[in-house]
Amino acid sequence: MQTLLQDLKYGLRMLAKNPGFTAVSVLTLALGIGANTAIFSVVNAVMLRPLPYPQPDRLVSVISTVLRDNRDSNASYPDFLDWRARNHVFDEMAVFRTENFALIGSGEPVHLSGAVVSADLLSLLGVTPILGRPFVSEEDKPGMVNGSSPAILSHGLWQRQFGSDPTVAGRTIDLDGRAYTVIGVMPSGFQFPTQAEPVDLWTTIAVDTKPGGGMATQRGAHYLDAIARLKPHATLGQAQAEMTAIVSVLNKEYPENMPRGARVVPLLDHLVGRVRPALAVLLGAVGCVLLIVSANVANLLLARATTRQREMSIRAALGASRGRVMRQVLTESTLLACVGGSLGLLLALLGTDTLIRMSPVNIPRLTQFNLDGRVLAFTSLVSLLTGLLFGLAPAVYGFKSDLAQSLKEGGRGSSEGAHGGRVRGTLVAGEVAVALVLLVGAGLLIQSFLRLERVLPGFDPHHVLTVRLDSPASYDQARQMEFFERVLEGVRTLPGVRSASGVFGLPFSEVYAKTGFDIEGRPIAKADRPVTNYMAIKPDYFRTLGIPLREGRDFTLRDDLKAPPVAIINETLARRYFPHQDPIGQRIQPGISNGYGDKPPMREIVGVVGDVKVYSLAADPQAQCYVPLAQSPIGLMTVVVRTDGDPLHLAPAVRSSVAALDKNVPAYNIRTLDQSLAQSVAQPRFITLLLGIFAGLAVVLAAVGLYGLMAYSVVQRTHEIGVRIALGADRAHVLKLVVGQGLTLTLAGIVIGLGGAFGLTRLLSSMLYGIRPSDPLTFALAAVLLTAVALLASYIPARRATKVDPMVALRYE
Repeated sequence: MQTLLQDLKYGLRMLAKNPGFTAVSVLTLALGIGANTAIFSVVNAVMLRPLPYPQPDRLVSVISTVLRDNRDSNASYPDFLDWRARNHVFDEMAVFRTENFALIGSGEPVHLSGAVVSADLLSLLGVTPILGRPFVSEEDKPGMVNGSSPAILSHGLWQRQFGSDPTVAGRTIDLDGRAYTVIGVMPSGFQFPTQAEPVDLWTTIAVDTKPGGGMATQRGAHYLDAIARLKPHATLGQAQAEMTAIVSVLNKEYPENMPRGARVVPLLDHLVGRVRPALAVLLGAVGCVLLIVSANVANLLLARATTRQREMSIRAALGASRGRVMRQVLTESTLLACVGGSLGLLLALLGTDTLIRMSPVNIPRLTQFNLDGRVLAFTSLVSLLTGLLFGLAPAVYGFKSDLAQSLKEGGRGSSEGAHGGRVRGTLVAGEVAVALVLLVGAGLLIQSFLRLERVLPGFDPHHVLTVRLDSPASYDQARQMEFFERVLEGVRTLPGVRSASGVFGLPFSEVYAKTGFDIEGRPIAKADRPVTNYMAIKPDYFRTLGIPLREGRDFTLRDDLKAPPVAIINETLARRYFPHQDPIGQRIQPGISNGYGDKPPMREIVGVVGDVKVYSLAADPQAQCYVPLAQSPIGLMTVVVRTDGDPLHLAPAVRSSVAALDKNVPAYNIRTLDQSLAQSVAQPRFITLLLGIFAGLAVVLAAVGLYGLMAYSVVQRTHEIGVRIALGADRAHVLKLVVGQGLTLTLAGIVIGLGGAFGLTRLLSSMLYGIRPSDPLTFALAAVLLTAVALLASYIPARRATKVDPMVALRYE
């Protein structure tokens, strides 16, 4: 310990003695370590930190799948009841879905985000309210609390709307015109489901049950997410095997339904599965940047080592072993890394806030970032390993114990020696190779993103305002349709409005419906029925969004429940299921019956429209069926308004128009269609931007490293260059000599980097659109760009070499 303290004190004195070297090294290290800490902080918050519930490793998601196309889906409530009753591997199971509510009775209506859950969800999670009580199993049935539905408030809603009233339990509140009884308040920080915007309240599945039916009674209504807690000695494999057996039996018991499967995955994996590859790529990218940073600092230390060879040789001559000298050098490098790591941690704290603001909202748990012990341990470990990494080369190669040889090399003014020169060159070639890998990866993502942005969505998103409306629960179907129509009539009269319509199932929103359908004259088992997106729209929807009508007619106000049921299909559905025939006049039967009792109506196809991207710009067009909203009454509608100017300027007027008809109906999720489209590509944009920044940083650092090596080489070879010039070498010869050395190292790095990039870019394949991971043009452009940067970095020292005065150089030491 005493020796270590001596080494630390000596190291501090040496760093203070060379402030320029220390400042450059510390700032370079802070940049690399800070970037790694920032990205790791995000990875930690999203993927590594356990879920905030007791024994989170026992929580699993149970995902219903469609066997026909191996597609993940949701569970129906009857299926869930059978799963819960027949399994022997779960302590508890629960289901949930999100819902929007309007809190009425406290001035203007307040839009709330809620969750509809089965009563045992909170006990499954191991969380209890801080006020009141949790749900009980009887409350999954309608009207079990004073004839109303139970509700538990979030801590935030309790504070905002109820002034932290400790007597709030037992109070009746009005949500969407329906009475709910507050039975409890959840603890601060509790959030479930895990999503970008925290849930404001929870109620039970009873709201999905109505006299004589409701979604909760339909086995074919797959709209719920299911979670479970494994029994203490049950394994994930046992749970998967049992659920597979259960759904297999259900498929035989209910052959009229589409065959289903089930997947059991850890809850955390299910939450972050879609973003894990992207975050892993970013973490790998910043790791590459840190390698380049370490190589640069190692080169700085190697250059500095030439000035200390006599010191170290004298130490060796006085009896110091090579291990003792290496320990002194590694202590100094580790000290340098720790100072850089401390500054990097500060940069990471500032950078992470910016990173979170830049990130898309659909990355789960990202807002829960905080500096915890894992992040501090990561920064400390990275600093220590980085210090050992960049200190190793100077410690092994930078110093010689042969005093005579050191003095002999120093006498010619070339005190670096052959070993040091080879090591420095190898480090620079490695920097170029790593920079090329990052450059190729960034190039692929940039091309992929540009191609994605050029994809036509099938509609014109410009100058379109979208506003979400929920009709009050107290409205019957006729009043719902009347209210929506009056809203549109009022919006159409506003100045600056070119057209307005309404839709359930707006593209790139969170509201979708899928259903199987039958084709008249083609009997087929329900299990094999084709599937289509289902959208309920008002007249003028296609004109408002700029969706082309290919043939047939649009819907009119006469297409209501009194008129024959009709439908409009897209080109994909027409081409796939009506090849070589005119679909107009054909009849299909989508499996949604609202407005027609229990049996879905057979609908006549009256039109064909162009394909529209619904979920993602990268996805292939899917079958889509449009029906009149008046013939499929749904209590949710998105108003779409095409305007002459900025759509957002019209938002207050639209909100006022809705309030004039019913002040208890909130207008929410107000945004432009351009914003919705941009949000759909927010994640690839975010990943592309960050990887592009890291690749650019890597190229700059590699260029700086090459420049530093060539500049140092010119200084070391001043005597040699002077002799060459004195013997008649011209400017071109000297340029070729120095630039050739730089290009040799660069080309060696490019060859290595191309091989590495060819293998590593396969990891990006799931993130690319319209381009292969081995795209030759991207590889070629990256190599050319890096070569050009290397030429510039080598040319500046080479140009300086051409100005060497032979008389001065011949006397140079």
